[in-house]
Amino acid sequence: MILALGLTATACSSALEPPDEIGETRDAIQDGYLDDGNRAVVGIYNAEIGAICTGSLIAPNVVLTARHCVSDMANERDGQITCRSTKFTNTHLARRILVTTDAEIGQSSRFYGSSEIVLLPGDDVDSFCGNDQAILILDELIPEREAVPLVPRVDVPLEEGEQYYAVGFGATNGQSTGAGLRRRRDKLFIDCVADGCPASVVKRTEWVGDTGICEGDSGGPSLDLMHRVIGVTSRGAEGCEYPIYGYVYGWAEWIKETTVRAAGIGGYDVPRWATGFPTDPVYAAEIGGACEQPEDCATNACLYGRCTRPCTEIATCPSGYECDADHGYCAKLHEPPPSEDGGDEIKDGDDGDDEASGSCSVHPRPDPTKPVPWLLGAAGVGAVTTLRRRRGRNRLG
Repeated sequence: MILALGLTATACSSALEPPDEIGETRDAIQDGYLDDGNRAVVGIYNAEIGAICTGSLIAPNVVLTARHCVSDMANERDGQITCRSTKFTNTHLARRILVTTDAEIGQSSRFYGSSEIVLLPGDDVDSFCGNDQAILILDELIPEREAVPLVPRVDVPLEEGEQYYAVGFGATNGQSTGAGLRRRRDKLFIDCVADGCPASVVKRTEWVGDTGICEGDSGGPSLDLMHRVIGVTSRGAEGCEYPIYGYVYGWAEWIKETTVRAAGIGGYDVPRWATGFPTDPVYAAEIGGACEQPEDCATNACLYGRCTRPCTEIATCPSGYECDADHGYCAKLHEPPPSEDGGDEIKDGDDGDDEASGSCSVHPRPDPTKPVPWLLGAAGVGAVTTLRRRRGRNRLG
């Protein structure tokens, strides 16, 4: 069945050296489009074997990619991956792995060097299937003005049918045509995740996507509609079909621990997602504007006349706000009116120390003549995406 599927590592588009020039009129990642702006999706040139891959910058000196972009493999059958036998062998020299944020991998690209290759932990990580992820620690920081790091979705599992998009420097067909330009393809859908996939072909730390991933895209990201990295391109069937991704959520602790260590090496603050802060960008949204309904707010949430955002013990509220226990959203702290002598007035029954008492009550209480003190629009509780099942199209032999 595996041989009939014809799964191959899509990673390395062979090239003895980075190309001098690459045409600008070719189509994208098979049927996608050129992506000049997403500089955190980086091009990787492995000078040890003369090959192109893709990666995701997730911190100033951290690039998430596929292990087969930086390691040799054994026991392939005619270039095809067999989960029962294909193994990783020698890992290449870190200093020979070069990274660029440019939209083209070529002689004129500005490259950053790698100082360390971090492999997955465990006893069976040399088996290809389920373990095709690696992290590069760069020998210098990529400044945020050049590329803002992507956020990996390490806290929320995937669901079958979710929509995503893919970005990579790979070819537009199975013959390496057009490799070396960053391209993007939208409106893709997750076919199955981890245990919901055929166990003989896909492991628990992997998932199956839609289509369109070719040679050179390996190591590159699939991203959800909040632009979080959810997968690392591993392999696929001939014709750039049936892409299998390494599951970012499945290796979340390794990704977080490595990033924390890399921040210590680079001397910068640890990204909040690596210490447990939610990856959903709504938890970091600015709040406080006046509102009458959810649609007045970027977060689509209006609480007691103020635009708000959800909060947790880790995702705390900004200064001047507290977490409303009833709703799980930030509410503005009560500011008592000044007394005539300029001091704060404390009314009967109010000890003036709500925070010290651990109370999460919201002041002022809603006016009963205004019966909608708290509104949350549909988008605030999760947008519903169109699900599409593709099992009939899967080529499982």
